[in-house]
Amino acid sequence: MLALLAPGAQAEIEPVQNIRDSAERFLHQQLGEHNGDDVEVQLGHVDERLRLKRCDEPLEASLPPGGRPRGNTAVNIRCPGPVTWSVYVPAAVERHAEVVVARRNLSRQQTLGPGDLRMERIETSRQATHYFEDASEVVGLQTRRAIRQGQVIGQQHVNERQVIQRGQRVTILASSGSVTIRMQGEALEDATAGDWIRVRNTSSGREIEGEVQPSGTVRVAL
Repeated sequence: MLALLAPGAQAEIEPVQNIRDSAERFLHQQLGEHNGDDVEVQLGHVDERLRLKRCDEPLEASLPPGGRPRGNTAVNIRCPGPVTWSVYVPAAVERHAEVVVARRNLSRQQTLGPGDLRMERIETSRQATHYFEDASEVVGLQTRRAIRQGQVIGQQHVNERQVIQRGQRVTILASSGSVTIRMQGEALEDATAGDWIRVRNTSSGREIEGEVQPSGTVRVAL
């Protein structure tokens, strides 16, 4: 919605540069949580011949529905009143960051070590995967699929870190209402937090199933 002034009108117009500055400032604010990244914002063309009435209120900026502050995008700059108008400013946002990539070709179900990984600065705006920015987050994880040399390693490429390994001694928590009983057991399979796992009660020898807790304990029902 535009509120244009006639060429001969005397009322003040909103400088196009104000509109551009508002769009650029908004995008940098949206990217403020990525302070470790190099961010470049390039604004597209805004017609310098626009004659919009000067806004009495601070200009408002927003993304269009479904819009994101990355890649090719647009910012809606709006005057909230008393005379309202809005205009879209096209923009291209590039974000560069150090991410974890494969140093060599990696096979499926391979446990990752420091020598399998390296850091590389890439343009991340068009990355569909959630990438890692710290190699220590990946060391010790197991690949779900083959990964080629130089490929960005994302969350979908690796299994969650194992909380329990097969044969490990674990604490079993059996609960009923406010009553909790602690027992010692042995894990019969590998598992991560949230998995259901078979464990053997070391006192009775009985096999039971329980849910692995983030602390590494196994909770079962009485």
